[in-house]
Amino acid sequence: MQLKINLPDNLTPEKTSQLIKNIEKLLQKESVALEIENNLESDIDAWDEFNFENIAVDTGIEDFAVNHDRYLYKTSHE
Repeated sequence: MQLKINLPDNLTPEKTSQLIKNIEKLLQKESVALEIENNLESDIDAWDEFNFENIAVDTGIEDFAVNHDRYLYKTSHE
């Protein structure tokens, strides 16, 4: 079974830690095994950190942005 708890964003790290400890204690009293997964990192959008300059390739095709359909699909953009 999985239990998901969404905490408000305005909690301080100290308050969040205290709440987690209280939940751990409560479940331990009931002899319930507990595994906590911190998903705070998942709130960060990977695309915000992506550096396109590192993967850019110079194709030598000067009109590629305008005529990409022609080059990719052998059709023209008109």
